[in-house]
Amino acid sequence: MIENYAVVNKTDNLIPIVNTKLKGKKGIEAALLYRMNSSTEIDSSILVREAYEQFYNAPIPESADTIFNAFIPFMDFCRSKMIRLRRQVPNDKREEYEFIYDNLNLIFYRYEDLRQLFDKYFDLMYSFSNFMPVPLYFNGSKNKLGKGTWKLNKDYPSEYLKNLKDENSDIYKRKEMYDWLSRNMDLYRIRDMYKLEPPYPISEYYGYDDSKLQALIYFVKSAIELIEKRFEG
Repeated sequence: MIENYAVVNKTDNLIPIVNTKLKGKKGIEAALLYRMNSSTEIDSSILVREAYEQFYNAPIPESADTIFNAFIPFMDFCRSKMIRLRRQVPNDKREEYEFIYDNLNLIFYRYEDLRQLFDKYFDLMYSFSNFMPVPLYFNGSKNKLGKGTWKLNKDYPSEYLKNLKDENSDIYKRKEMYDWLSRNMDLYRIRDMYKLEPPYPISEYYGYDDSKLQALIYFVKSAIELIEKRFEG
C-alpha cells in the first residue's frame, strides 16, 4: 500500500499540497490566501478523507473537524491592532482577510515573535495532526448549534466540551455528540487538546492594550505543542 502523504507527514501544512496554486506559501500568508480564494477545503479533501481511512483503518467519516482554529485569536488580535491604529476594518469577510494581508507588517510591528508563533500555528492548523473525523453536524450548521457556533464556544474545543455537558446549551444532538466524543477521546488522541482553555474568556476581546498578550502567547505556544505531540509515541 502506498502511504498517504498526510499520514506520513502529519505536521506538514497541507494547504499547498491540496491547493497547488498556493505552492510555496506557508504560515499566515498561506492561511489568508486560502481563505481569500476559492480553495478546496483541506480537512474534508480527498487526501485527508483517505488519510483518515488509512490511519484509523475505518470507513471514510461523515464529516471532519479542524480541532484548533488559529483564525479565532489571530483575527481578534489583528482587529484590535487596526482599530487602535484608527484603520477602518471592512465588514465583508473576504475584504477583511485582504485588508489584514495587506497590513501584516503594520499590525505586527514590534510583535515579531508573536507573528512567528502565528506562522507556526497556522502551518500546524492545516496539518493532519490538527484534523479529526466527526459525525455529521458536529460543527453545527446555519440552523444547528455545534462546535463552530460563535456565541457558544468560538470553535474552542474546551468550550465546546462545556456546551456538551450543559443540558441548556441547545447543541444539536448534545447527548449523542457528548457520548461519541467521550468514547473517542483516546482513539483520536485529543484528550489534552480538549483541556486547553482559550487565552481569555470568549465573551471578551483582545482589547486596545496588551494586558492579554502573555495569555495569548501562552495559548498559542500550548496549542502548537499539543498539535506537534499529538501522534508521538
